[in-house]
Amino acid sequence: MEKANREFLKWAVNYELVERKIQKVEIDEDQIQSGDYFGVLRLDGLDPIIMYGTGSHTGHTVMALRIDGQLYIVESQDGWYWPTKRIQRTKFKDWLRLAEDCSFMVTYFPLSPESRARFNETAAVEFFNRVEGLPYGYHNNLFGWIDTPKENNPALLPPTLVPVAFSIMEKITYNSTYLFFNEALNIRLGTKGLNISEIAKEAAKRNQNINDLMAIVEEDGWQYDGFYHDGESYVCSSFVAAVWKAGGLFGDAYINAVEWGPKDIYQVDVFDKNYKPSQACKDADPTQGDVPYCQILGKYRMTFPGFSSIPIYSHMNDHCPSIAPDYVRPDGC
Repeated sequence: MEKANREFLKWAVNYELVERKIQKVEIDEDQIQSGDYFGVLRLDGLDPIIMYGTGSHTGHTVMALRIDGQLYIVESQDGWYWPTKRIQRTKFKDWLRLAEDCSFMVTYFPLSPESRARFNETAAVEFFNRVEGLPYGYHNNLFGWIDTPKENNPALLPPTLVPVAFSIMEKITYNSTYLFFNEALNIRLGTKGLNISEIAKEAAKRNQNINDLMAIVEEDGWQYDGFYHDGESYVCSSFVAAVWKAGGLFGDAYINAVEWGPKDIYQVDVFDKNYKPSQACKDADPTQGDVPYCQILGKYRMTFPGFSSIPIYSHMNDHCPSIAPDYVRPDGC
């Protein structure tokens, strides 16, 4: 499976994973602060598919948060290989052990001094305490990725594939289809309980089709109350963006955290580009040069094109195309 995943990433997104001689780097826990980000990649099929769809070089996204003086990793998680589900916290050392057991590749990114000064840890913890235990965000899993009617699907997948596939799936497992697809579209229409055919008819009355509905911006605060959920819905990357937002990292910019994918997290300009990794970090990845981050786990070297390069602005990531292999991101999308 590992070999197949590597070959797929090379073919699909031109991401060639190079093996590392040193695969684990100890990091001083005291240097990690609330709001710092950890990018994760696992060669399990799912992460590479996320990467193919979005152009990301990570598949999973977590962050550090100190709660009552204890360092935790907080995340939205539902992996079959992980012992707990939902939005959760895990003590940092315990999380590292689990990550290593799961063959994670993990890279640490500290916030910049300016970002750290803006980030209100108390407000972030209050937000986390409010959403802790919510299920993983399957309701809007697709909709942070699909921002346009026609310019997000990889070339092999026609834009009409998603609604057609879910129409077939609906006849086999209605509840799962409602979880992944139908309820989000009902929210966009202001309706409740419509199936896909009924959604298409209602959209047509408004001179829209299902692809138009899918491209409508997912808004922070939408409440899902279907078969499996009660409240807001966050995938891993949108959860990190939401904690940042709650902590004031984005300042006065209007941000929909639920529109953020994994690449959006490491490309936003909030990280310390003057960070000096330890000698152990440099020894593990000697060909990387003076990169301002440290890969602490993983058999293969991670890279991050566009790292910390996009300034914060209102509505960022609401309307971005993402078509392989170039994943062109227009300014201001």
